[in-house]
Amino acid sequence: MAGSVCFGALGFVLLFLLSTASGAEVTNLKKIIDHLQNTYGVNGQYALGINVLDTYCTSDGQLDQNFLSQDEARHVHDGMNSEEHIYNGVDLVGARPRPFGDQGFNIHSEFLLLRETNPSPMQNLLNKRKNGCTVFFTLNSPCVNTCSTPTGPHSIIEALDMFNSHNGPKAFVFNQIWHHDEGKTKWSDNILQIEKRIPVYRCNNSGCVRCVTNDVVNTWCVGQK
Repeated sequence: MAGSVCFGALGFVLLFLLSTASGAEVTNLKKIIDHLQNTYGVNGQYALGINVLDTYCTSDGQLDQNFLSQDEARHVHDGMNSEEHIYNGVDLVGARPRPFGDQGFNIHSEFLLLRETNPSPMQNLLNKRKNGCTVFFTLNSPCVNTCSTPTGPHSIIEALDMFNSHNGPKAFVFNQIWHHDEGKTKWSDNILQIEKRIPVYRCNNSGCVRCVTNDVVNTWCVGQK
């Protein structure tokens, strides 16, 4: 694929560990991620951020009809398919990579939500509910070349500092590893950088796994066999 785009097995036991920063667990993360993908997912890379009442993350795990009810799927898709490729909603923000130039390059969806503007769409969302449950989801892991490396030209790492001061339950989630980064030591290093700011998980059809435990990166999160 032309350009630099931030797209980003086995059986395992579901394990949700406490957030080191907030002390609160997102106990029904898999249900939340399933809802986000099934309701707002599009073809190709995309990213979504939510900030909802913490009871949706720390109760019995039920997502009632009010969960993200003010962010209708058609409006989210319209925003992500607009010229800006961004949706700014009530409890949710979303983005798809935005093409720029004539060489097939894109501005990464994570970058659009986390740091293209100041304040960013995600920061504005966090400001609405200081103690809410926030989940940042990206279909593919943030790419090593530009996005997840602290010194990368369009790095999101520093922007993730916004989550350090957020008091509610929180999680950074990716579904699959950007295929160019599978098994890369650098991606493993970058996961640790993300973890310093917000707990990192990988979620797919099998479940969700915390990527870092006692400063050790789970090999399933980096694609190592």
